[in-house]
Amino acid sequence: MQYIADILVQGSNGWPIAIVEVKNRLNLTRDVAIALRQSRLIHSLLPQVPYFLLLSQDTGYLWKQLEQPSFDAPPVLDFPMDNVIRRYSVSINTTERLRGPELELLVLRWLNYLTWMSQDAAHEPEKSLAQTGFLAAIQGASVLLDEPLGMAI
Repeated sequence: MQYIADILVQGSNGWPIAIVEVKNRLNLTRDVAIALRQSRLIHSLLPQVPYFLLLSQDTGYLWKQLEQPSFDAPPVLDFPMDNVIRRYSVSINTTERLRGPELELLVLRWLNYLTWMSQDAAHEPEKSLAQTGFLAAIQGASVLLDEPLGMAI
């Protein structure tokens, strides 16, 4: 079985920089996010990459992967997604819950922008993401949708 990333951020050298999972469920709390990541790690479904993002319409969570990841590690950053949704939902009614594919495309646009924007982030959550090293890590990267990753399990 191969892991399919909702969105993969890949460096120019072909190596993955970040795996992004888009789960637009209500009440994606910190504890639920930790449990979702933990489940993927326990079942060896989450390849080792520098960053892992779990995003909903409401909240985003970022983990910086370590050499030996802790299954129950909290994210290094959690942030509201409302600014991102507002800026990138040109033709989407944001008063209603977005469907999964709508949110994935919106996140794809946002991440593509982040790969070429200047490091002087003026807005949140980009300011906080810059402080974690995430923005610098993805400069010049490619952002791919529904990308198979790693060796067969």
